[in-house]
Amino acid sequence: MILCKGILRNIKIAALALFVIFTVGVSACAPASNDSTTAAEATAPITPLYISTYISNKQVSTDCGVEATPAPFPGFAGRPNAKLETIPPPVVGYLAIGADRPMVETDNDRVSPGYVLIEPAQVMPAYLVNNNREVVASFENDYFSFTQLLADGGRLASSITYDETFAERGGQRGCIEEYGTDGSLTWRVRLANEDYIHHHDAVKLDNGNVLALVWERVSTDFVVALGRDPEHVAEDGDFWFEGVVEVNPKTAEIVWEWSSRHHLIQNFDAGKPNYGIVADHPELLDINAIYFNANGSLGSDWIHFNAIDYNEELDQIVMSSPDLNEIYIIDHSVNSYEAQGHSGGRYGKGGDYLYRWGNPQYYGRGTQEDRRLLNQHDVHWIDAGLPGAGNLIIFNNGDGRVRPYSTVIEFRPETNLDGSYALNEGEAYGPQEMVWEYDPDPQTDERFFSFFISGAQRLPNGNTLVTQGAGAKVREVTADGDIVWEYAYKDETDAPHMLFRAYRFPADHPAVVAILEQNAK
Repeated sequence: MILCKGILRNIKIAALALFVIFTVGVSACAPASNDSTTAAEATAPITPLYISTYISNKQVSTDCGVEATPAPFPGFAGRPNAKLETIPPPVVGYLAIGADRPMVETDNDRVSPGYVLIEPAQVMPAYLVNNNREVVASFENDYFSFTQLLADGGRLASSITYDETFAERGGQRGCIEEYGTDGSLTWRVRLANEDYIHHHDAVKLDNGNVLALVWERVSTDFVVALGRDPEHVAEDGDFWFEGVVEVNPKTAEIVWEWSSRHHLIQNFDAGKPNYGIVADHPELLDINAIYFNANGSLGSDWIHFNAIDYNEELDQIVMSSPDLNEIYIIDHSVNSYEAQGHSGGRYGKGGDYLYRWGNPQYYGRGTQEDRRLLNQHDVHWIDAGLPGAGNLIIFNNGDGRVRPYSTVIEFRPETNLDGSYALNEGEAYGPQEMVWEYDPDPQTDERFFSFFISGAQRLPNGNTLVTQGAGAKVREVTADGDIVWEYAYKDETDAPHMLFRAYRFPADHPAVVAILEQNAK
């Protein structure tokens, strides 16, 4: 009996020791995300003693609060019957490009069958439009939901939980929600407080989780301590990093997380963290890469991701920064601890950038003349089974200063057999040549320009649906660039409308069928 008690006492001591180690390990592994820690501590990669359940510092709620709507872009339509503001003179010129051309008649032999989802900003219903430009069904949403129709017949949307902290730029959302085939709410999660907010884009994964973009607010003192030039920070004292979270909507938990704050390089101050030769580290983002607003000022929103997509086969995530004129790909196979570091995962680079393209001057391997992207939107991989599957397609907006017209580009990154990306020493990431580009002849009146939002979608017949977000216009074009269908949203408001993106769906898509059935009741 005495021996048994001694054994039990030793077991208890050992268990207590393990508990202490476990507790210390958990607190050591929890990522720092506020200014109470030093910048070096908050951005340093974490090496846990073991792989434990990840606990994010961000909180998820199922209460999205009261629906809110920020002011529309000056001159564009507000809520129905709202008083209109004067359109800024440059915008008048942008909208005039190609505006006098009458819409083409539908080419029934070459247009894709199905319906186009039209979701105008500041308008409550969303619409399904047929190839005769007729509205055949509608459903209620918020005033700018970024709705995606899901293969199971449901709808994924983002609604607005407005916060003045993040009012500087468009795209803030805060709430992600899913609706069933009958239009009823299935789940809702809130990702928003004064330190972070979901914005722009989200994508649902096959496991039911959702990947979402978030802005992460820190102080300018915080980033100066990381090597940012103090002459190049916003006057309001804020600085926003970009993050990606994977949320399990059933449990309202963040199960995976990545932040741009952990993958930085700078050659400004040798006494600060992240110091090194920028050109030697294309896998890191120069914290002194600078985007000036049109008026020459610097804002808090340093990177401004506006799109996210996921490639299940590669287990990779692509994101787009129109301000830095680049796209970035990261490894989703890493765990949330490895995502903060520079090793681990399927590709051995942790959360560092596997690939970037569009503006090699920001990693010291090009000049302004080598820039290929201009204020781009809607980067995504073309889905399996479609012409060009696996290629990346992007709406390349142009910016009104360097290039006042828009194009759509499709390209295939240069890859190795394992799915990693080819990069020669001292060179920029390829390719140089595009697989396809939609760039209407400047001698015709088909050239167009959308200085913000917009998108492109590859269709099963090889055509591409092009959303001209500014002005709420959509066109379908063939591989040769022929326009075979067009649509322009208009209501009783005199001002132009906006479309974040438009999508075409086949008539037998489960969500389309569900919407049509609901409208028939």
